[in-house]
Amino acid sequence: MAATFIGLTVLLLVAGIVVSPVLLAVAVPFGVVSYFLWYHASGKLRERVRREAARAGPTEREQARRRARTAEHRRSAHRTAGATDGGFGRAAAGGARGAAGPGGRRDPRDRAPPTRGMAESTAYETLGLDRTADQETVRAAYRERAKRLHPDSEDGDEEAFKELNEAYETLKN
Repeated sequence: MAATFIGLTVLLLVAGIVVSPVLLAVAVPFGVVSYFLWYHASGKLRERVRREAARAGPTEREQARRRARTAEHRRSAHRTAGATDGGFGRAAAGGARGAAGPGGRRDPRDRAPPTRGMAESTAYETLGLDRTADQETVRAAYRERAKRLHPDSEDGDEEAFKELNEAYETLKN
């Protein structure tokens, strides 16, 4: 296609000189298009774009993706933090071992060993439910009590809140 446009440009230039200078004005846009088509076809445009992209650093989209992955990692780390460590993840308690590895995945060896936890009957008593309660009822009771017992609330009780979290974790699974 570049060769076709180059040929048309040469033809218009010759016709502009021989026939009419108006054709010279038409040849100029054809010449510009011919140059850009040749530049693209030769691969020089691609090389230039890659060089400039490497020099410019990450794009806004890439930066947004990194921020989203970091935020998601923080949310997942917060969700996986156990109730027995007072809301602090293993990264805070055990140093760098709790940090995420490549790809934002945690090393399975960094997980705390499973504990026996509280008995189901004690968990139901803590939440004030009977043993026939379904998962939705357990969740609703947990949320209501968590609002009252949360350490940041006026009547908050940290120990009772920890016990409530342990009860909920026992019944959730």
